[in-house]
Parts: sequence; C-alpha cells; structure tokens
Amino acid sequence: MGSRDVAVDVLLVLAVVGEVVCAIGLLAGRSALDKLHYAGAASSLPPLLVAAAVVVKKEGTQPAINAIAVAVLLLVLGAAANHATARVARRRTVGQLAARESEVRRM
Repeated sequence: MGSRDVAVDVLLVLAVVGEVVCAIGLLAGRSALDKLHYAGAASSLPPLLVAAAVVVKKEGTQPAINAIAVAVLLLVLGAAANHATARVARRRTVGQLAARESEVRRM
C-alpha cells in the first residue's frame, strides 16, 4: 500500500466519522433547529473529504472533476436548503422572521 492509498483511506475514514457524528447529532438533537444544524454539517465537510479522496486517487481525471463538482454543489445547495428550512421553522414556531423584542440585546 502506497502513501496515496493511505491518504485516500484516511480521508474516507474521516468522512465516515463526520457522517456518523452528524447522525448521532440528529438523534440527540432536542429541537428542530438543533437537528437542522447537524443535517447541515453532514452536507458540508464529509462530501468535501470524499471528493478529496477521489482527487488523490484519480488525480486530474474526469471522476476527480465530477467529485469536486458534486461536493461544491452539495455545499452550496445544502446551505441554501438549510437556510430555507430554518426560515420556515422560525416562522412556524415564532410566527415571524424578525427578532422579537425579547431576543434583541440592549446596549
């Protein structure tokens, strides 16, 4: 096993550990926003680690380019979906998007 294979294995193990931590967070989260936080984390770092593993293994080939594109799309679209979901959750639980008077700190 060469150093490239070891790097791929380490990146994939880190990605799996990241997903497992996010899954545990989803199970342990108390509120919908807590669970949303962990769901958002699952679509950010682990896909980038998997893409990095593909890039290390396949270098500049088409699969590497595809892996990078998928990871970037997951990062951007996952963040947009999380934001939209959080806005809906805020509106349903509070009734408005703007901060309430009790949530604003006085200076």
